[in-house]
Amino acid sequence: MVLVSGMRHLRVPSTETAQWRERLMLAGWLAAGVGIQSDGDHRLLPLSDLAPADADAGFEGHAIVRRPSLERGPQHWRDRLDPSLMETLDPFLPTAHEVQGDVLLVKLEPEVEAHEKAIAQAMLAQFLHVRVVCVDGGVTGPYRIRDLRVLAARGADASTETTVREHGLDYSLDPATAYFSARLSREREGAMTLIKAHQAHLGRRLVAHDPYAGVGPNLGLPLQNGAIEVAVVGDLNGQAIPYLRNNLSRIISKSAHPEARLVVREGDGREWQHDPDVNRQADVLFVNLPHEGLNHLTDLIPLLADDALVLGWALVDRHQEGAVAARVHAVFDAAGWQANVDVQATKGFSTTRTMVRLVVRATTGS
Repeated sequence: MVLVSGMRHLRVPSTETAQWRERLMLAGWLAAGVGIQSDGDHRLLPLSDLAPADADAGFEGHAIVRRPSLERGPQHWRDRLDPSLMETLDPFLPTAHEVQGDVLLVKLEPEVEAHEKAIAQAMLAQFLHVRVVCVDGGVTGPYRIRDLRVLAARGADASTETTVREHGLDYSLDPATAYFSARLSREREGAMTLIKAHQAHLGRRLVAHDPYAGVGPNLGLPLQNGAIEVAVVGDLNGQAIPYLRNNLSRIISKSAHPEARLVVREGDGREWQHDPDVNRQADVLFVNLPHEGLNHLTDLIPLLADDALVLGWALVDRHQEGAVAARVHAVFDAAGWQANVDVQATKGFSTTRTMVRLVVRATTGS
């Protein structure tokens, strides 16, 4: 990149670069044709002439600094590869990748594996907020953990442990040991709206259970907003438990209700029904186990309070929303519950499968 004249830049933590870049772009405040700069653990995002004054609330207190701007270099990481490689590898190069915090995950075809280091270095050069590039071998094992191998790192820190910022909240995690997906980020935002409505309906703070909590993103927003009195969370994957406990404890300590109680359990969520300390308590129940959750409902219903909200996601064949709703309704009916069931497709997963959101408002009828 080439130094040009000075201009205003928004200084943000490196882990928030992608989030702020998108926000500035949508607002028309991101300068076009100008590169993002490194500044230690922070990144400098170039501001356009349309961006407001330095003290504007839209910047959420982040500093505005003046630095020489950088003319944008290659527009795509592929442009950084040797032209001779492009001639032979172009049809096999990855067209997508995922970034969690400052860790980039990319799937590679066998045809390009001999050149994986060059690809990783090109990505590091292109994405200044990325610290580590990993080849993603897909999810594996009962906990659906990603099979990751580090290809390149910026500096000496090649750890895959990172911090993801979602809806203004930080979640520490390691994608190599604990499952996390940003695919449900908007769904978690929508869940907060439903939980607020249920809180208003009951007229009090809620007891929420999340037996498949991973590192805790489902309950981050509800806890931050003070909607939860007791959060009972757990996961079968013991390696996720420290992240789960630390993430939600930190959120509670800075929340609108820092007195909220957090209970963390390790093990199979289907066994919770046998514990009198947690059964018949849940005003809100999360069932975020897309590949198996529908099969677990019978074992989870005993956790519900008399007037409960169930929020879940499932991976099903396309155009099967009606059949899924009927199946869920039958499970609640067999357990003696009255249930209003709504199932909506959220996004395609493949050409034949889709993710659906299920919202169940269940009462005992008593």
